Amino acid sequence: MHAASVILLSWAIIGAAFFFSQATAGITAGVLAALVALIGLPHGAADHRFARPRLEPVLGMTWLPVFLVGYLAVAVLVVCGWFVAPTATVVAFFLASAWHFGQEEPRLPVGPRGMRKVFRFARGGLVIWTPLVFHAGNVATILGLAAPGGSGPAIEQAISLLTACSWIMLPVAAAAWVLQGLAASKSTGRRRRVLLADNALVASLVVLFAVTSPLVSFPVYFCGWHSARGLERLRRELGESWPELVRSLAPLTVGAIALVGLAAWLVLGGAGWNGTLIRATFVGLSAVAVPHLLLHGVAPLCEASARRRTQSLQLEGPA
Repeated sequence: MHAASVILLSWAIIGAAFFFSQATAGITAGVLAALVALIGLPHGAADHRFARPRLEPVLGMTWLPVFLVGYLAVAVLVVCGWFVAPTATVVAFFLASAWHFGQEEPRLPVGPRGMRKVFRFARGGLVIWTPLVFHAGNVATILGLAAPGGSGPAIEQAISLLTACSWIMLPVAAAAWVLQGLAASKSTGRRRRVLLADNALVASLVVLFAVTSPLVSFPVYFCGWHSARGLERLRRELGESWPELVRSLAPLTVGAIALVGLAAWLVLGGAGWNGTLIRATFVGLSAVAVPHLLLHGVAPLCEASARRRTQSLQLEGPA
């Protein structure tokens, strides 16, 4: 049902994109930035709820200070990276984001087992590879607005490296899409429907990424697909209703929005209303994305460690 909604939303925006004009660009950017604030940032603000059941069994009472210090330290490093090493920061941020998005996509057992991780990375990065190929100028403009002054050559170098990666990853993603289509043609029942629906979703998103500005397509993917799925998984895991989850995430979400706005105006400097919105959106995402994806990356290791500890205690038995 969720995939069908995103497919319909994608094609509605694709159709509407042909009627957008430069005069409405500011309104469009404002609406999409609001979507990031209302859906995307809560996805990151839920990290403490995601972390506790995974870190507490391993770290005990120290899980919260370890989580907070580590999270803030990574965020500070990301901000510093924009000023000290913008090329490496941009490349690492985009590649890490592609990996994270791929890990969060549906894990359908299609294709050679040894290639599935590569396929997931290629698919997760479609929101990056496609705009780099079809909207390189727009991507360069966005990164130029987000980066500190004087880093133009570094941004150009980063875009060149990422574009080269895109030309490699797009055929890999296409191969995975074809293999999934072949698997669907040989399947029946629910498996066939799931594979076909997923392929339709991927195709719709790729067209969206190719024909619309990244300022439109990325928030649609990030909010409508990635963040919404992440929040729904967390809600089910915690056994809470949507109002309960919203209330628990509201304080951190409001705080994140305030900090992003403050950084955009006081630290990065205004570049006109549209420029400030772009900076607020991008800096906000980069500030929470890297610690967020690292947390989700180490979560399986923490879960495995907790399982081993539990099994060890069970084997030892009562004293």
